[in-house]
Amino acid sequence: MPKKIYLIISFFYLNICSGQSFFTIDIDTNEFIENVNYSLFLKKKKVFNSITENKKITTINNEIEFDSISFSRIDYNTLGFPKKSIDSIISLKKKTIYLDEVVVGSKKDDYLLIGETNRFIKKQSRAFNEELIFGIVHKNDNKKEIELKKIAFFTEKIHYKTAYKINLFEVNETLPKNGNQYAEIGNLIYSTDTLYLDKTNKGKKEVAIDSELIMKPNSSIFISIELLYYLDEDKTISIQTQEKRTKLKFQLSNETNYYSKTIDFYTKITSDKLLNINLMINFDFANQLFLKPHKSILVTPAIILYAKEHVN
Repeated sequence: MPKKIYLIISFFYLNICSGQSFFTIDIDTNEFIENVNYSLFLKKKKVFNSITENKKITTINNEIEFDSISFSRIDYNTLGFPKKSIDSIISLKKKTIYLDEVVVGSKKDDYLLIGETNRFIKKQSRAFNEELIFGIVHKNDNKKEIELKKIAFFTEKIHYKTAYKINLFEVNETLPKNGNQYAEIGNLIYSTDTLYLDKTNKGKKEVAIDSELIMKPNSSIFISIELLYYLDEDKTISIQTQEKRTKLKFQLSNETNYYSKTIDFYTKITSDKLLNINLMINFDFANQLFLKPHKSILVTPAIILYAKEHVN
């Protein structure tokens, strides 16, 4: 994983030479926000208004006398504060928009879908692993309790029979700081029995949840797939090369719920923490390029939950 390059020196230089400078990001996703209206006030009277620069830092002319500033965009909450509180990074909160629940499958099933169903990315996949290396956070954004019924995931071509488990954990997501957010894994709340994939299972695989598993409103779980072992044609346990390992497909993502341990670029040592990958990418693009990353860069494991409203 390449090391981050920050523009702190540039910010200090701009602040000294040209006036106060900033750029705007989404407080939840760390994604760069374009076309934000900002207004300058002096003694509660508006003295200047404009729109943030795109693809570069917005700089306030130091000849403008003002004592406070406000930021607004139709899909974000208005933010205002004194001049002395202006930072190089302005974080805005998206307005809460309530959407109808998404129902997939036949009318007979009436499942609630938790997860994305975007297209897959070619050559974007990761091998099942014996260790907890990566996974996805799913949230219950419904206002009611839901009961998880099954898990679906997608794989590439299966070369050898694969024994695996699906594990669901309690999780706490830390507050983002400088583009870093971590998943703190808690108790194991559900684990499947030993399951198997073989050459006939390429593509979608659905696994039923065989016990009552309830998610409360606004709660989150962390899902990972654990590799147990491979079996060759003689049904003996074997070790596979990277090319022959069973891999989980990845898909395009509009979310920031994919967490992974990272590898140091120089030492090749794997980190101990699970980092929010898409949030980090959003922040790096915003902080370095003042752009949103291309859609093909933001991906997530292709794991979906099917649930139903829980009835007591």
